[in-house]
Amino acid sequence: MSRMRFTFALAGASLAAGAAGCALGLLFAPASGAETRRRLTWGARDQYKSMGRAWELLVDRAAARAKEEFNKRRSCISQ
Repeated sequence: MSRMRFTFALAGASLAAGAAGCALGLLFAPASGAETRRRLTWGARDQYKSMGRAWELLVDRAAARAKEEFNKRRSCISQ
C-alpha cells in the first residue's frame, strides 16, 4: 500500500471512528440539550482551529519540500 493510500485510509478510519463516538456520546449524554449544543459548538470551533493549524503546517512543509527539490534540480542543470 502506498504511503498516500495509507494516509487516506487512516484519515477515513479516523473520521468514521469520530462520527461513531460522537453519535454514541450524544445518545448517552447526561447533559441537557442546551448544554450538549454548547459543548458541540465549542468542540467544533476547537476542531476548526486545529484543522487550520494542521493545514498551515502541511502547506509550509509542501513549500519547503518544493523549494528543496527546485534547488536540487537547478544545481543538477547548472553543472
